[in-house]
Amino acid sequence: MNKQRKIELQRTIIELEKSYPKDDLIISYSNFLKVRDYLRYYQFNPIVFDNLITLANEKWNTEKRISRISLLQKIKQYLYQDTGKDYYSKNTKPNFQLKIETRKLLFNLFKKTFEEKKYISYIQLAEARKICNNVLINLELTPIEEEWLCSNIIESELILNRVLRYPIKSVIISNWAKSNFHNDILRSRRAELLSWIIDQEPNFEINQQTLLDDFEYLNQSDLQAIKNYDNEIAANKIIEEELGEYFPKKTQYNFFDRRYNEAKGDLSAPELKLSKRPYGVIIDISKAYPVNIPNFEKLSEDFINNLPTHKKVTMIWGIGYSRLDNSLKFSLLKKYYCNETYYSMYRVCKRTKNIELLKWILDRQ
Repeated sequence: MNKQRKIELQRTIIELEKSYPKDDLIISYSNFLKVRDYLRYYQFNPIVFDNLITLANEKWNTEKRISRISLLQKIKQYLYQDTGKDYYSKNTKPNFQLKIETRKLLFNLFKKTFEEKKYISYIQLAEARKICNNVLINLELTPIEEEWLCSNIIESELILNRVLRYPIKSVIISNWAKSNFHNDILRSRRAELLSWIIDQEPNFEINQQTLLDDFEYLNQSDLQAIKNYDNEIAANKIIEEELGEYFPKKTQYNFFDRRYNEAKGDLSAPELKLSKRPYGVIIDISKAYPVNIPNFEKLSEDFINNLPTHKKVTMIWGIGYSRLDNSLKFSLLKKYYCNETYYSMYRVCKRTKNIELLKWILDRQ
């Protein structure tokens, strides 16, 4: 029988029968290979899931030939089998809570992609980290894991996201946020960082000088990025002029002549990445770049003129991101509502499902 047909038929039978797997479905790597094409179609068995992630942890640094990326992919698929592809808006599973031992094993796999990355190919590393990151979303961990995350934010934005978007209050993360409140690398994440201060000090209010410092840092960072980009473009032009004839030729098809032509190769263009900002950016239309760049003079004037509004919006999002209950958020957020902050307030209310505050805003329309 055709192998692909056999897999397809077996998958469908398991899915339609809603088969519940035996606890010992996966004990060894050979077991895993036999069922990996069908695993996601079985009902979720927490014991099977624990066995699977235990196997992935135990086999991670083996010298034997195994597919670590396949293990990770199947872990994600089995965990999210009923939730579709929208990992970020779903809880881990709608009908049960993963044991703390299970959550620690999942975290350990994430940690391995940074501390034991030599065991997975460079080509697969980014995907492996992304998968492990996805399965940690909305999971509560222990203080040990929280400490590791806070100590390694510089390693990856994924780690930083797991800190700033941690689902419950954490003394460790709040203390880390206080210690790093003026850390330059966190200035673009001001509202999320602020939320961890508000968790411990609900009446805390950011000052305007901090927002001005954030703004100036982002400006200087973008100006340096643009300068580096210009320098790389200029260097590429010099290299192409002097050594272009030695570059590999590119074959291009001319539709009108219906023939292939060889064109001179060139260096790949550098990438220009600018800061993400939580407010609208006035664009400089006088220069041609691969991305929109700010008109720094007009942007500075606009930011300073609207600084009180920027403070209110930052506070709205900081309170919204916090892990306070909605009744306390309601009492805190009312202070920052005005016509200029309506859209931010509306988005925060919708995100936090704060019906009481939405009704309060409605009464003022």
